[in-house]
Amino acid sequence: MVNDYTAMDRILKEEKKYIVGLVKKIVATGCNVLLIQKSILRDAVNDLALHFLSKKNIMVIKDIDRDDVDFICKTIDAVPVPHIDQFNKDKLGKAGLVEEGGGSGAKVVKITGCPDQCKTVSILVRGSNQLVLEEAERSLHDALCVVRALVKKRKLVPGGAAVEMEVS
Repeated sequence: MVNDYTAMDRILKEEKKYIVGLVKKIVATGCNVLLIQKSILRDAVNDLALHFLSKKNIMVIKDIDRDDVDFICKTIDAVPVPHIDQFNKDKLGKAGLVEEGGGSGAKVVKITGCPDQCKTVSILVRGSNQLVLEEAERSLHDALCVVRALVKKRKLVPGGAAVEMEVS
Protein backbone atom coordinates (compact mmCIF):
# COMPACT_ATOMS: atom_id res chain seq x y z
CA MET A 1 0.00 0.00 0.00
CA VAL A 2 1.31 3.45 -0.96
CA ASN A 3 0.84 6.10 1.73
CA ASP A 4 2.52 9.23 0.33
CA TYR A 5 2.91 11.05 -2.94
CA THR A 6 6.69 10.61 -3.17
CA ALA A 7 6.31 6.82 -3.12
CA MET A 8 3.63 7.07 -5.80
CA ASP A 9 5.85 9.26 -7.99
CA ARG A 10 8.73 6.81 -7.56
CA ILE A 11 6.52 3.89 -8.62
CA LEU A 12 5.25 5.77 -11.68
CA LYS A 13 8.82 6.72 -12.70
CA GLU A 14 9.95 3.10 -12.36
CA GLU A 15 7.00 1.93 -14.44
CA LYS A 16 7.79 4.50 -17.13
CA LYS A 17 11.46 3.50 -17.15
CA TYR A 18 10.54 -0.20 -17.45
CA ILE A 19 8.11 0.43 -20.33
CA VAL A 20 10.61 2.64 -22.17
CA GLY A 21 13.14 -0.21 -21.87
CA LEU A 22 10.65 -2.66 -23.38
CA VAL A 23 9.85 -0.27 -26.23
CA LYS A 24 13.57 0.20 -26.95
CA LYS A 25 14.01 -3.59 -27.21
CA ILE A 26 11.11 -3.77 -29.66
CA VAL A 27 12.39 -0.85 -31.75
CA ALA A 28 15.89 -2.37 -31.87
CA THR A 29 14.54 -5.41 -33.75
CA GLY A 30 13.04 -3.29 -36.53
CA CYS A 31 9.48 -4.32 -35.72
CA ASN A 32 6.76 -2.00 -37.03
CA VAL A 33 3.64 -4.08 -36.26
CA LEU A 34 3.20 -5.86 -32.94
CA LEU A 35 0.63 -8.65 -32.69
CA ILE A 36 -0.34 -9.50 -29.11
CA GLN A 37 -2.33 -12.57 -28.07
CA LYS A 38 -5.28 -12.27 -25.71
CA SER A 39 -4.11 -12.74 -22.18
CA ILE A 40 -5.48 -13.98 -18.91
CA LEU A 41 -4.19 -10.66 -17.62
CA ARG A 42 -6.75 -8.30 -19.11
CA ASP A 43 -4.37 -5.32 -18.86
CA ALA A 44 -1.31 -6.98 -20.41
CA VAL A 45 -0.81 -3.80 -22.47
CA ASN A 46 -1.41 -0.47 -20.79
CA ASP A 47 -2.08 2.98 -22.25
CA LEU A 48 1.42 4.26 -21.50
CA ALA A 49 3.01 1.41 -23.49
CA LEU A 50 0.60 2.00 -26.39
CA HIS A 51 1.48 5.70 -26.31
CA PHE A 52 5.25 5.06 -26.50
CA LEU A 53 4.82 2.45 -29.24
CA SER A 54 2.68 4.81 -31.32
CA LYS A 55 5.34 7.52 -30.94
CA LYS A 56 7.80 5.07 -32.53
CA ASN A 57 5.28 4.34 -35.35
CA ILE A 58 4.67 0.76 -34.21
CA MET A 59 1.14 -0.48 -34.85
CA VAL A 60 -0.22 -2.65 -32.02
CA ILE A 61 -2.90 -5.24 -32.66
CA LYS A 62 -3.97 -6.83 -29.41
CA ASP A 63 -6.55 -9.42 -28.43
CA ILE A 64 -5.57 -12.05 -31.01
CA ASP A 65 -7.19 -15.39 -30.18
CA ARG A 66 -4.88 -18.20 -29.13
CA ASP A 67 -6.30 -20.39 -31.92
CA ASP A 68 -5.28 -17.79 -34.53
CA VAL A 69 -1.63 -17.48 -33.49
CA ASP A 70 -0.39 -20.54 -35.44
CA PHE A 71 -2.33 -19.51 -38.55
CA ILE A 72 -0.92 -15.98 -38.46
CA CYS A 73 2.62 -17.28 -37.89
CA LYS A 74 2.31 -19.58 -40.93
CA THR A 75 0.92 -16.73 -42.99
CA ILE A 76 3.61 -14.14 -42.28
CA ASP A 77 6.46 -16.59 -41.59
CA ALA A 78 6.93 -15.49 -37.97
CA VAL A 79 7.82 -17.28 -34.74
CA PRO A 80 5.69 -16.63 -31.62
CA VAL A 81 7.65 -15.08 -28.76
CA PRO A 82 6.54 -15.75 -25.17
CA HIS A 83 8.86 -13.20 -23.49
CA ILE A 84 10.50 -9.92 -24.47
CA ASP A 85 13.97 -11.33 -23.75
CA GLN A 86 13.52 -13.82 -26.62
CA PHE A 87 12.28 -11.16 -29.05
CA ASN A 88 14.78 -10.63 -31.87
CA LYS A 89 14.92 -9.87 -35.59
CA ASP A 90 14.98 -13.57 -36.59
CA LYS A 91 11.51 -14.14 -35.11
CA LEU A 92 9.83 -11.33 -37.06
CA GLY A 93 7.46 -12.09 -39.91
CA LYS A 94 7.11 -10.26 -43.19
CA ALA A 95 4.14 -8.61 -44.86
CA GLY A 96 3.69 -5.85 -47.39
CA LEU A 97 0.78 -4.06 -45.73
CA VAL A 98 -1.20 -4.34 -42.50
CA GLU A 99 -4.50 -2.46 -42.37
CA GLU A 100 -6.96 -2.25 -39.54
CA GLY A 101 -10.50 -1.51 -40.53
CA GLY A 102 -13.93 -2.11 -39.28
CA GLY A 103 -17.29 -2.59 -40.74
CA SER A 104 -20.63 -3.10 -39.03
CA GLY A 105 -19.09 -3.10 -35.56
CA ALA A 106 -16.42 -5.74 -36.21
CA LYS A 107 -12.70 -5.04 -36.22
CA VAL A 108 -10.93 -6.61 -39.20
CA VAL A 109 -7.16 -6.72 -39.66
CA LYS A 110 -6.07 -7.23 -43.26
CA ILE A 111 -2.51 -8.48 -43.88
CA THR A 112 -1.38 -8.47 -47.51
CA GLY A 113 1.92 -8.94 -49.34
CA CYS A 114 2.85 -12.10 -47.45
CA PRO A 115 5.91 -14.20 -48.40
CA ASP A 116 5.64 -16.35 -51.54
CA GLN A 117 5.90 -19.64 -49.65
CA CYS A 118 2.72 -18.70 -47.77
CA LYS A 119 0.14 -21.49 -47.90
CA THR A 120 -2.73 -19.89 -46.05
CA VAL A 121 -5.90 -18.11 -47.12
CA SER A 122 -8.51 -16.27 -45.11
CA ILE A 123 -12.13 -16.06 -46.15
CA LEU A 124 -14.34 -13.45 -44.53
CA VAL A 125 -17.98 -14.50 -44.38
CA ARG A 126 -20.64 -11.99 -43.45
CA GLY A 127 -24.32 -12.54 -43.00
CA SER A 128 -27.45 -11.04 -41.52
CA ASN A 129 -27.72 -13.55 -38.67
CA GLN A 130 -26.03 -16.59 -37.14
CA LEU A 131 -28.14 -19.07 -39.11
CA VAL A 132 -27.03 -17.57 -42.44
CA LEU A 133 -23.39 -17.61 -41.30
CA GLU A 134 -23.57 -21.26 -40.25
CA GLU A 135 -25.14 -22.26 -43.58
CA ALA A 136 -22.51 -20.30 -45.51
CA GLU A 137 -19.77 -22.01 -43.49
CA ARG A 138 -21.23 -25.46 -44.27
CA SER A 139 -21.52 -24.63 -47.98
CA LEU A 140 -17.96 -23.33 -48.06
CA HIS A 141 -16.72 -26.46 -46.29
CA ASP A 142 -18.53 -28.68 -48.84
CA ALA A 143 -17.01 -26.77 -51.74
CA LEU A 144 -13.50 -27.06 -50.26
CA CYS A 145 -14.00 -30.80 -49.77
CA VAL A 146 -14.92 -31.15 -53.46
CA VAL A 147 -11.77 -29.27 -54.49
CA ARG A 148 -9.66 -31.41 -52.14
CA ALA A 149 -11.16 -34.60 -53.61
CA LEU A 150 -10.40 -33.42 -57.15
CA VAL A 151 -6.82 -32.58 -56.24
CA LYS A 152 -6.24 -35.96 -54.58
CA LYS A 153 -7.95 -38.03 -57.30
CA ARG A 154 -7.99 -36.56 -60.78
CA LYS A 155 -11.24 -38.29 -61.76
CA LEU A 156 -14.71 -36.82 -61.61
CA VAL A 157 -17.97 -38.74 -61.69
CA PRO A 158 -20.83 -36.39 -62.54
CA GLY A 159 -23.90 -36.53 -60.35
CA GLY A 160 -27.61 -36.53 -61.10
CA ALA A 161 -27.62 -40.13 -62.43
CA ALA A 162 -25.48 -39.10 -65.44
CA VAL A 163 -23.56 -42.39 -65.27
CA GLU A 164 -26.76 -44.46 -65.30
CA MET A 165 -28.12 -42.50 -68.26
CA GLU A 166 -24.91 -43.07 -70.20
CA VAL A 167 -24.99 -46.81 -69.49
CA SER A 168 -28.64 -47.14 -70.50
